[in-house]
Amino acid sequence: MGHEGPWLQLRPLSGGREWDADPARVRAVGPAELLLARAAEATARSRHRPGSGVASQPPPDGRTGAG
Repeated sequence: MGHEGPWLQLRPLSGGREWDADPARVRAVGPAELLLARAAEATARSRHRPGSGVASQPPPDGRTGAG
């Protein structure tokens, strides 16, 4: 995201609050890690019910409601 003095400022890929990190302890994200993070974001978005602010959950009996 940026830097402030000697610290790097990082933020989750999906947004959110940034934090300071020691540059000596930071490394670039690898292709597999990036793919997993993006897949997790897409899954989280697909479970969100627009307007409710609440992630959808499967019914307690495990049925999907289809059919």
